[in-house]
Amino acid sequence: MTTPKSPLIEVAIFIPLAVLGSWTIFGVLGGPGRWQVVQWVMFWPAIAGFGVAWLFRREPPRAAGFEYTGALPWLAAFFYPLAMVAAEVGLAYALRLDIRFQPEAVGGLNGFEEKLQRTIFVPLTILFIALAYRWRWPERVRDALPPRLRLLHHGFRALLFVPALWIYHFGQLAPPGSYGEELGWRGYLVRRLRETPVRAALISGAVWAAFHAPVLIGHNPLRTAAGFAAIFAGGLIFCALYLWSGSVWPCAAMHFTWNEWNPFFLGDPYGDGQGMFGGASWIFNGEGVFGMALNLLVGAVLLVRLRASRART
Repeated sequence: MTTPKSPLIEVAIFIPLAVLGSWTIFGVLGGPGRWQVVQWVMFWPAIAGFGVAWLFRREPPRAAGFEYTGALPWLAAFFYPLAMVAAEVGLAYALRLDIRFQPEAVGGLNGFEEKLQRTIFVPLTILFIALAYRWRWPERVRDALPPRLRLLHHGFRALLFVPALWIYHFGQLAPPGSYGEELGWRGYLVRRLRETPVRAALISGAVWAAFHAPVLIGHNPLRTAAGFAAIFAGGLIFCALYLWSGSVWPCAAMHFTWNEWNPFFLGDPYGDGQGMFGGASWIFNGEGVFGMALNLLVGAVLLVRLRASRART
């Protein structure tokens, strides 16, 4: 198929395919406790992005940026969610909000140790993929094969993903949903709009918020509005991280660590799960009012710096 002159044509096809498709899957198969379906819903943006990229440009999935590009984006992926939690808790206490320390709700020190081990160990599986692409292992395997068998190196590429797919849910049959979101929203959508960073951030943030509608609508209206705004603001951070790193895997690592630490410390923003800090969590949650305000501030600063840096080059 002929490649469209404007990436906006592809984007206009991708967005409804990704968003409406995910809503449909969730509406038909989703529901309380259907965590495996939720993982497929989260992976649908990647499937849509891969399909549109191949249809219009014959781009393989690795065009999303599979190589390791440096340590700093990975450090940001690990520590930014923890920094946000610390800022939100500190701000809640400073403003004397309804907040209480309840470590027993998450298993105390044992619960923290288990969560820490998981947030270190699981992202190592995608760091392994990034390093394998940085060291060009797939190409080396291809070059070592006889010409007639070189297509088999794609099987080696697939094997690189087995640890990530298996260990993420410890062998249960569901794809790693947060990885799928990043491959779609950042690895396809932001990448297609990367020449205009602010537009990429605004569009991807709004689409990402819309994607979450099935799990946000139905709560208290203020809580729902705060949730949409916080996810939009978080999208600015993920967009900036992708544009900075040029790789989708730091974004996937940060998405994973965010999904682990935010509910552990501040409560489940989509349900009634308790965190280490209870009270008016919809205000101080990372996907609540404080998350929206802090991510908007940090995201705006990062995007202005990115835009200025690109203007200089």
